[in-house]
Amino acid sequence: MLSDRTTPVAGASKLLETVEQLLRVVTSTRFPLDLPGAPAARKGRTALINQAEDYLLPRLLQRADAPLLAVVGGSTGSGKSTLVNSLAGKQLSPAGVLRPTTRSPVLVCHPDDVRWFSDDRILPRLRRIADPTRQDRQEVSQLAVVTSAALTPGIALLLLDAPDLDSVVDANRDLAGELLAAADLWIFVTTSSRYADAVPWDALRTAESRGTSVAVVLDRLPVGAEEIEQHLSQMLRKEGLGNAPLLVVPHSARAGGAAAAGRGGGAGQGLAG
Repeated sequence: MLSDRTTPVAGASKLLETVEQLLRVVTSTRFPLDLPGAPAARKGRTALINQAEDYLLPRLLQRADAPLLAVVGGSTGSGKSTLVNSLAGKQLSPAGVLRPTTRSPVLVCHPDDVRWFSDDRILPRLRRIADPTRQDRQEVSQLAVVTSAALTPGIALLLLDAPDLDSVVDANRDLAGELLAAADLWIFVTTSSRYADAVPWDALRTAESRGTSVAVVLDRLPVGAEEIEQHLSQMLRKEGLGNAPLLVVPHSARAGGAAAAGRGGGAGQGLAG
């Protein structure tokens, strides 16, 4: 499984060998009979293979200075596209009321970091495309890789606009879970009306159990609704995520996409820091 383009991170050779051995065993395991528990076993097998191929192996094979991957996910229509467009300082993914607006994930990084994501070292099952506006809306196995100089080198944003975690399309939900498993950081975007939804919290619990870093953005918070922020903070503490940063975007600050996009450079600096 070693690629000619990569070498193991210093001191990781033994761990790499162990992970590759485990991956060979899991990949060769089959559950051909329709017995009780077989569907769950097949799903667990797929999840383990994805976690090894998308998260463990790339980090063991890449150099220590490889950029961090921050996945921006959350509930449908929570403002994920607007957030990423603002951080990037330009329109990368359309924000709109029709759902899903985007079918395929969009990865944005600094031009100096694009070499890390333009090939199949990370998320090898996704076909790379350069223009998110030319996505095939019937195909979810695509990854649009674009660059923005507004982002600080060393961190890349992977937008899960749709596939959403709570999508009604099975392929969207499965891909969202796979992409979250590849993340160094999960930026969970929610709103005052969606922050208690069950599906995203299931993913937050998974992130906490895996030790994935989490940040939460409470978007479009109405004026005078500070109790929602307090309740969300309580829910985070209850789930063992009390140390996760909680960033609040008041509803009044979101009037006008051009103004939000104009703050993209500064926001990107703050996120990277």
